[in-house]
Amino acid sequence: MARIICTRFAVLAATFALAFGIAGRPARAALDVSVGARNVVKSAPLGECDGNASRALVSVLGKSAEIGDTHEWVAIGAVDTAGSSFAAAAVHCYPLDGGGYVVTFTCAAQTPPAPETASVICSQLADKFGGQP
Repeated sequence: MARIICTRFAVLAATFALAFGIAGRPARAALDVSVGARNVVKSAPLGECDGNASRALVSVLGKSAEIGDTHEWVAIGAVDTAGSSFAAAAVHCYPLDGGGYVVTFTCAAQTPPAPETASVICSQLADKFGGQP
């Protein structure tokens, strides 16, 4: 009976040691999310926003796609050999009453291995987008 208790105690102690040993290690990567610039562009068609969003995403991340007919454009960064991407962004175009649009940028990056932070990606998108007021 004492042997069973000692064995269970040893297994329990080893489990706690392993759990706390893993929990005490620093994370190898972090998810970095950034809400970038918000720009209002008056007296410009919404189609201009869509075109600028697509071109900016292609320029920064390599490709773009619109989600349905929502004027929300998304892209992911380059894919590694395992099929994983470590950066993504969305550019959303909102129509304004009376013409024009509001554009917002949202970015995410897993650092490391992504070479840029999410805020850098959003800054690059805003620069490539143009159309500043």
